[in-house]
This record gives sequence, C-alpha cells and structure tokens, in this order.
Amino acid sequence: MSRRQNRKTRADAKSVASTDHKNQTATNMNNREQRPFVGTERSASAFPTLNESMKSLRIDTGTVAKTVRSQSVRQVNHRQQLCSAVPESADLTPVSRPDTGGSQGRKIHVYTNHFSVNIDDATIYQYDIDLMMIDRNGKPHDARKNARWDIMQTVLREQKNFPVNKTNIRPREIVRIIETLFKQSARKDLVCIRNQFYDRHRQLTNLNDGRGIAKGFYQSLFLTQIGPTININLSFACFYMPLNFVDFARDFLRKDITKDFAEWEIKKFEKMIRNLSIETMHTGRRIFYRIREFGRSANDITFARTNEELASATELKEISVADYFALKHKRKLMFPHLPCINASKGNQNQPNWLPMEVVRIVEWQRAIKPLDKSQRGAVSKNTIIKPKERYEEIMKIVRNNQYNRDAYLKELNIHVDDQEMLKIEARVLTPPEIKYRRRGQGEAIEYVKCGQWRIRNWFYATTKISSWGIIYFGDRLDNYVDDILQQFKYQLPNLLQRNGFVIDRQPSLTTNYPTENDIHNALVDASKKGWSLAVIVLNSDNSDGVYSLVKSYANQQIGLMTQCVSFQALTRNIANLNMYVENISQKINGKLGGINGVINSKAALYHSSRDDLFMFFGADVTHSTCSSDRPSIAAVVGSRDLTNSRYAARLCEQYPKKGRCSLEIIKELDTMVADLLHVFAKSCGNRLPNKIVFYRDGVDEGHYQKVLDNEVNKIKAACRTVYGNRALPQLTFIVVKKRHNTRFFVYDGEQTMNVQEGTVIDTGIIHPSQFDFYLCSQAARMGTSRPALYHVLHDEIGFASDAIQQLTYWLCHTDMRCTKSVSIPAPVHYAHLAAYGSRVLNFGEDHDRDSLNEDNEEPDEYSLDDIKTKLMELNEKVADDMWFL
Repeated sequence: MSRRQNRKTRADAKSVASTDHKNQTATNMNNREQRPFVGTERSASAFPTLNESMKSLRIDTGTVAKTVRSQSVRQVNHRQQLCSAVPESADLTPVSRPDTGGSQGRKIHVYTNHFSVNIDDATIYQYDIDLMMIDRNGKPHDARKNARWDIMQTVLREQKNFPVNKTNIRPREIVRIIETLFKQSARKDLVCIRNQFYDRHRQLTNLNDGRGIAKGFYQSLFLTQIGPTININLSFACFYMPLNFVDFARDFLRKDITKDFAEWEIKKFEKMIRNLSIETMHTGRRIFYRIREFGRSANDITFARTNEELASATELKEISVADYFALKHKRKLMFPHLPCINASKGNQNQPNWLPMEVVRIVEWQRAIKPLDKSQRGAVSKNTIIKPKERYEEIMKIVRNNQYNRDAYLKELNIHVDDQEMLKIEARVLTPPEIKYRRRGQGEAIEYVKCGQWRIRNWFYATTKISSWGIIYFGDRLDNYVDDILQQFKYQLPNLLQRNGFVIDRQPSLTTNYPTENDIHNALVDASKKGWSLAVIVLNSDNSDGVYSLVKSYANQQIGLMTQCVSFQALTRNIANLNMYVENISQKINGKLGGINGVINSKAALYHSSRDDLFMFFGADVTHSTCSSDRPSIAAVVGSRDLTNSRYAARLCEQYPKKGRCSLEIIKELDTMVADLLHVFAKSCGNRLPNKIVFYRDGVDEGHYQKVLDNEVNKIKAACRTVYGNRALPQLTFIVVKKRHNTRFFVYDGEQTMNVQEGTVIDTGIIHPSQFDFYLCSQAARMGTSRPALYHVLHDEIGFASDAIQQLTYWLCHTDMRCTKSVSIPAPVHYAHLAAYGSRVLNFGEDHDRDSLNEDNEEPDEYSLDDIKTKLMELNEKVADDMWFL
C-alpha cells in the first residue's frame, strides 16, 4: 500500500475545486484531410445516468465549428499535476507513410472485425475539475478517488457560471469521450473492465483453483484511413470465484486447510492474495474490505471489549475474536483455529480481524496468477475458436448491442454500420526460398508451402561435436526408463549426422536423482570433461524446478550449453524419433554456433546497395505483476553474422519502485546495444553495420512517443559511442504488436476461413497518416489466425511499403527453432525467448528490494530515474551464443 493511501486525512477535509469549462469541437472525423493519432487510452471511471450526463455534457448540435487540430500542439495545463514516469518531448515524431501502400503480391479482399462509425459534427463541452484535499498539516494533496465524483456533482449543481475557453487537444481524447458513451448502456447488465465486457449473470468456467474463465467481448473505437470504426472481438479473462474464503483457500491451495495449514503455506498464500477485495454479510449488510495480511487464529487474537452488551455477558477483561462472534453475532465459528484476516476498509489503518469463514471473495476480480499446464489445456478448448464460429459470434454481439438504438449515441447522432464487417483490400506476399547445404557440395533450395517446408538436405552450417553426453534427472530409475534412454542414446547421434553434424564419438549416459546437489555435481563434471553439449532428460514431478536449476547452473555459473528434453515426450515418440530429433537438432545446431537455413535477404532489400551491411535487433521486456518483488527483465538481441542468422542476447533486470508497476522503457538500452555492436564487429572482421533495423515488441500506442524519445535516442547514443569518428548507421525502428483485437477473414462463397500466410493489409483500417501495416506471416493450425501489427516509428533508411513488408515477412522464416514461418520476425521472437527464459535464472536473489528503493520520495514522483537496473551477466562461454533457443 502506498504512503498516499496510508496518509491520514480528516473525514471532513476541505475540498478545493477549480474548474475549466472547455469548448471542444468534435469535428467531422470522417474527413480524410485530418491526420489524427490513433489512441487507445481508455476510461474505466463511473459515469452518471443519461439525464445526469446530458446535464453535465452539454451538446449543441445547432452550432458546429469545423476545425482541424494540429498534432504538434500539446494540451497545456498550468496546475500542479502528476508527471509521467517517462517524460515526453517533441524531438522525434512517428514517421508518415512514404507512399499510398504496397503493390507487390497477389491482391485479394478480406473481411475484418471492424464496423464503420458515422459521427455527425457536434460541439461538446468538457469540464476539467481539480480536486484537492487538505490534510491535518494544511498540506494539499489529490482527493481520494471515492470522493471525486461526489464533489464534482456538487460543483456542477451549485456552480452556475464556468470560465469558458478553447484548447488544443489530441484526437485520442475525443476517441476516449466517444468510447465512454459507447460503454454506458452496456454497464447496466455487463461487467466492464476497460474495453472488455462480461455478462455478470453468466457463470464462470471453473478452473478448480479458486478461479474461473469468463467469455465476453472487446469493444474499441479507432480512427482509421477510412474514418472511425468500432472494433469488436471475443475476449476471455480469468477471475476469482466468488466463494466463501475457506472454500476459496481450499481450491486455491488444493488442500483442506481446515486440517493442515503450515506456516510457510500461510505466508505464500498471503503474498499471492494481498489486496484482494473481500466482503462480509454477518452484520446483515455487505461491507467491503481489502486483505492486508493473515494473523493468529480467532481463538488467539484478543482485544479489549468496548461494547457494554459484551461487558455484561462475560467477566473477561479481553475477548477473543471467536468469543466476540459468538456473543455479538450469535455465531459459533466452525474453524476458530484458522488464521484471521487483517482487512482494511477504505483509508482506515486500524486492524479489522475477520475469521475466514465469515468472508467471501468479491465477484469479478481479475486473477493474474499464471495457469499451469493442465489449466492451459482446458482453457484452450474454450478460447481456440475457428474463424467461422468467431465471425458468427462477433456478428451476434454487434446485433445484440443495438448501437443504433442506444440513447447516448443518439444524442451525438452516432450511427454504426452493423450489417456486415468491413471489406478491405489485402495482398498475399511471396515467401522466400530457404537455402540448405546439399549432401556432397553446393547449395540446395527448399520451397515454402503453406507456411512450412521440409529439411531434405544438411543444415547450411554445422559444428563438430567432439565431447558430449546425455544426463537423466528423474524420480524413477528402472529397466523401463533405462530402455528408453538407451534407444535415445543410440538414435540421437545417427539422426544428427543425417542433418550434417560431424560427431567424433557417441554420447555418454549418466542417470541421477533430481536433487539440487546431484544436478550441480553432474553439470560441473560434464564441464570438467570438456563437453560442448549436455542433453538433459527430465522426468520429475517438479520438472519445472529441475529445469530452472539446470539452466541457472549451466548458463550462469558453469558455462555449459544444454538442451533439455522431456522423458514423456521421448516415450510418446520413441517409435518414430525422426521428427522429434529433427526439431531438437535445429535448436542444438543454433546453440552450438551453426546455421540451419538462410534466406536471401538481399532480394528483399533490393533497393539497397551491395555494400550495405545490415544488422537486425529485437527487444522485449517481460514483467512480473505490480505486487511482485521480482524485477522486469529486458532482453535485446542482435545479429552477429553476415547471413543475419546467428544472434547474441543481452539481459537487464529492471526494479521499479516498491509497490509500483514496471515501466516498458528499457533503461540500459544504450549499454546493451553498444555491447552487441562490438559482438557484431568481432564476428564480421571488425566491420560495423551501416544500416540497423530494430524490431521492438510489447509497446502500447500510448507509449510510442516515450519510446521514440528514450529508446531511439539511446540507440543513437550507443552508435556514437561505438562508431566514434566513423559515419553513423542509418536506423529504422519498428514496433511489433501482437496483443490487439483485429482479425481478418476470407469467404470463398461457401465458408469463412483464415487468411493465407503472407497476407498484408496496409489500407483501410490502418492509421490515417503514420506508417503501419498488418501482416499475418504464420499459417493458423488451430483457431483464428492473429496478425501482427507493425508500426514504423523512425525510418532513416527510407523503406518503401513493399520493401519493409517483404523484409519483415521473410525474417519470419529465419527462426532456428522450426521449419515454419512464425508470427513475428526472428530477432524480436528471440528477444521474447531470452527475456522469458531468463526468469528461471537466479539473478537478483541477493538483492534486497528495499535497498533498491532507498529514497523517501512520494510514490507520485515516480520517474525513469527511480528504476534501478542491473545488467545480467552470463558465463562468457555461452554469453554470445544462442542459449535461449
């Protein structure tokens, strides 16, 4: 809990309100001459009834002032306000589209889950109100959230005249206003969480761990090339089940806590459910609290009695929680031995000790605990939806929402074309040819068909394996296990040789129990023997934990390249190991410095000079939850050879202020990029690239400017450091977004299907002026294909639409883990693998989280400088290799 929440304020604190009544003209957003910013800032605040809203949101459709606002003018607010953790500047702005779109590829038409929105011109008055609370020391601070609406209603009711002026606003602010109107009618019957809606009367699909899955829909307004559209998609979310707390704890921990609840389990459970909202009904009315901590049992916690009725009923000077409930509420507790919950109510700081059995989980609270493997399988059955079914369900949602009968939308004369999804133009790009090494000599070409290809020749480049072995870590050691391992030991080298590996000797085989000591000793022994590769077979009830130990010891301490395989996977594939070994052999080759297949990237870069030397980067950040003490991990990978097939990775821990969510910005990006440039030069004859293409994953539209201001400038700073007096490279910076809700469908006259791999869309629903496009590079094996959205924020190279789309699509065919086209380019996929995979390493365990946040600033003064970082160093034997495959 933040200090602001802990700060005591008088119940009758004075309120200071200042209002600015701003005349904001919502101009015709269908006007093609405007170039608005596509915004996705969402408002989740409560909204009044229709009559109340129309009083406060005065709409004058009689006078319409058509204006075009400049994007370069930012709203100026002279009041004291909270600053963004990452400041913005206007030094760099997103680049404009260089042309009218690409032309290469086969032209087709597709349907998309966007619906055209027509908005008449209208004048809308926006009220800006500052609310300040005065504490006991006379110091002003922001009003509590639960007080803001009450105060604002009073101000609107009593204040008759407001100062009126005009201000420049961003188009996304208008989007936010209209989106809010779209939500209001739905709020009556649906649970609204940002832009997602769930039927509050529909039961959750129980996951049997205190959580359930809800199915709903997503709704968002976009400003596009063809005008405003409403995007509708199916959505799924995990919520806590509204159970009695004893039942919830039993399901969550998967044990009967009434019989056995160990101290370490209590501490772990407390950390996982802290700040969860709960309610009680034993007083005859619903009272809401938030969980702070667990305490002693209801029998053991006592307090001085203050109620006269209780004083006459017992001679005790103090009374236990259990006795209090028996005397005050006539309720004898069934489980008085269980820990009580210390819950907070509002801004109160005094303890409220509640027995678990009188507490209930408040419904519709999002659950962010990761799903386990069995749960992911169960959820997939509900969330993987075929394109025909998705199309039909979306159309049903649109019809049920009845936008054109909505009273709020009618007030602004907003009309939705809900008869059919938008039909737009698309193109199908040509896939690359994949080069391998012919058995004998020369090159062999494999052709991509339906997003995949076969390996019928040797890998393009392989390494020699002189010393290696197989290590088994398992709970079970018997003749059956030994038989499987012997078959694997015999077939693995033969199958690797078929792919071009040169193997001097057969692998050794050792078996061990999966204890921490045995794992460490086995890996140390392998390193002392000079192994270049250890193939680890895992067969344990705690395989995830064993995997973490293996990777931590091998990558961080010892410097041994490992390839883990599942014993269960071996048993499933033992009759036909060819395909299974072919898959892991691709990873092994990449980890040992080989190259599987290469594409002719120069063919995609046809407009460039033969002397151009390209380097490709990918970057991603993986986050823990806001309540977690674990840091975020930023990963940056960079190509390190002339074929752009081999990559090195650099990692960095980022610790936000305690109790605050992590930032997406990579603070040490300049250091990481500089290091990777040195790796590139070392591998390429001391040459440095003159052109850099940087793919960045995980950035939301609202952070584009922050990424431009911080990360692009950090890349440039790294280049100035490394290049010195030499000419600096040209940089193209592209944001890759997978988590969006746009989908595409094709209809062949009989059925609705997924779009073909290689389908690109750069007209219609894309940004009106900036340089973005959708690309579906992978073939959907199950469910509805999800395209990636690419937004070119900075482009010094000067790519045309065709060139950057073709290059991006071809890079999706260079992932060393498979012989398929993947959903995003290999460098950014590698960054995700490195960031996600490094979470199992033991970095940062010696850090005291409080010591990383030693300053005493208020949490509201959160800035990029408050992010504490630590570069994560791997053992030098593996640091520059592709350990993350």
